[in-house]
Amino acid sequence: KILWTMTKFPGGSEQTLKVKVTLEKACTSQIRREIGPVNMNFEIPMFNVSNLNVRYLRIAENMPGYSPYRWVRYVTQSYSYVCRM
Repeated sequence: KILWTMTKFPGGSEQTLKVKVTLEKACTSQIRREIGPVNMNFEIPMFNVSNLNVRYLRIAENMPGYSPYRWVRYVTQSYSYVCRM
């Protein structure tokens, strides 16, 4: 498991992560199947890939005990990003 954390991600920049895997034995088809595809999950807070903007939001149903916040949290998340090897 590799965890890559960035404190700042400036706009217009590109970040690259290169990982080298060294095996004890020669890479056979059986070993390659055991390694399998690489699954990646990521989350980029305060970033919106689609450029969708929420300018107005109306809450149609008034629920007791619920006080809405006056801001929208944009976030980009991956759910099933798979890289085949």
